[in-house]
Amino acid sequence: MLTTLLLAAGLAMPSVPVCDRAELPACAGSLPPSLLQILPAHWGRDPHTLGHALSRQLAGQGAVTLTQGDQALILTDRRRIAQPHILLVGYQVYELPSVHSLELALLHEQGHLLTLAETLRTPYRFPYGPALWGEEAIADLHALWQLARRGELDQGWSLVHLRNFNLMGSAPDWAHWSTPVLLPWLETPERGAQLAGLSFDQVLVQSVIATPDLPHFRTLGRRQFGPGRGGYPYVPAPLVTRWWQMLEPSLALLMGVDYPDYRDRQYRLMMAKSANLR
Repeated sequence: MLTTLLLAAGLAMPSVPVCDRAELPACAGSLPPSLLQILPAHWGRDPHTLGHALSRQLAGQGAVTLTQGDQALILTDRRRIAQPHILLVGYQVYELPSVHSLELALLHEQGHLLTLAETLRTPYRFPYGPALWGEEAIADLHALWQLARRGELDQGWSLVHLRNFNLMGSAPDWAHWSTPVLLPWLETPERGAQLAGLSFDQVLVQSVIATPDLPHFRTLGRRQFGPGRGGYPYVPAPLVTRWWQMLEPSLALLMGVDYPDYRDRQYRLMMAKSANLR
C-alpha cells in the first residue's frame, strides 16, 4: 500500500510517497506517474520490474531515500527495522530487541530531503572518514530535533543506541555513527529543552564538532570492536574518556550486569596501549 508522508511542519518540503519492501511490487505500481517514468529510465529497467529494482536499493538497510531531480521516494523495510541486535562484545554474545522503529527511520529519511545552505553543510564534511557521514549526521540531527519539538526527546536515546550498536557489529557502520553530535543534546534536561526551541539552522550551527576528533574515535572503535590487529597510535586521553561516555549508555543497556567489569578492564587497557600514560 502506498502511503504519503507529510514532511516536517515549518520546513519547505513536499509530501513524499513511502513504500515498504513487503508491499513491492504492488506499491511501486501505485507511485505517481512522474516517478513511474523517471525511475525505470534511470536504471534502464522495464517498468514491470521496478519493484525488484526498488527492493535492491535497500541493500539491508531499514530505510533509504531515492531522489531524482525534484522527485523523491522513501523505501522502508519494516522486517529489517524489527530485527533484534545480536552483538559479540568482550567474547560474549548479547541479544537485545530492536531499538529501531519506523518512526525514527522516517524522521531520519526526511532529513535527507532538506534544502540547506552550503554554509550549514560544510562543517559536517571532512576528508578523514566516510564521505556520507555529514549527510547522515544532519539527517539524524533532524530526527532528534523533530522528536524534541514533539516532546518525545526520550526516543532520541533509541537513535543513539541504534548508531552505537551498528558500530559494534561485524561490519561497523561509521557512516551513520552520529553519536558525537546527538549525545550533547541528551546529556542534560536543559540542553533538551533548548533543542526544542531552536530553528533547525540553529541546531546545525550549535552541533558542529571538531572533525579531527573523528579519526581518533575510529581508531578506538577498531581497537575495541575490531580483530585486534595492528598498532596502537596515540589518542589524547580526553578523547578516550569521551569515547567511553558516548558508548557507555548503549553498552550498559546491552550488557547489563556484565558492563562494569568490562568497562574497567577495557578502559585501563585502552589508556595504556594508546600511550596516554606517557
